[in-house]
Amino acid sequence: MAVSVFTNAQVKIATVDLSQWVSDVTLDMTIANVDVTAMGAGGKQYLAGLEDSKVSVSFWQDNASGGPGPTLTTIRNGGTAVAFSLIASGTTPSATNPRWSGSVIMTDYPPIGGKVGDALATKASFVVSGTLTS
Repeated sequence: MAVSVFTNAQVKIATVDLSQWVSDVTLDMTIANVDVTAMGAGGKQYLAGLEDSKVSVSFWQDNASGGPGPTLTTIRNGGTAVAFSLIASGTTPSATNPRWSGSVIMTDYPPIGGKVGDALATKASFVVSGTLTS
C-alpha cells in the first residue's frame, strides 16, 4: 500500500501555475444518478448520468502580477471556461500520480476576507464544463 502525504500538488488554472499559493485543493468527481425506476420495481433503479464535477482551491492571496489575485479576477471577469489541471504530487504525471484536466467555469471567488491578524487568503470554486480527463 502506497500511502503518501499531500504536500506538492500542481494546480494550473488558465495555464497559470498557481501551485506556490495553494493551501488546499479538492476535486469532487461526481456523476449524476438518473432514476429509471419502473412500475412494479421493488426498489429504485439508476443509470449513470452526466458528469458534474467541481473543483475548489484555497490560496494565500497575492495581488502581484501572476499571483492568484489578478489571475482569478481575470477569469471571473472573462466569464468563460478556462483550462484546468491538477497533479497530486509535483509536475510529472504517471500511473501512480495522475493528472486530471479539463475546462472549468468559476462559480465563486471572494477576493478578500478574513480576521484581523490572519494571513490574507481566498478560495475559488469552479464547475467542470464537459468531462475531466486523467
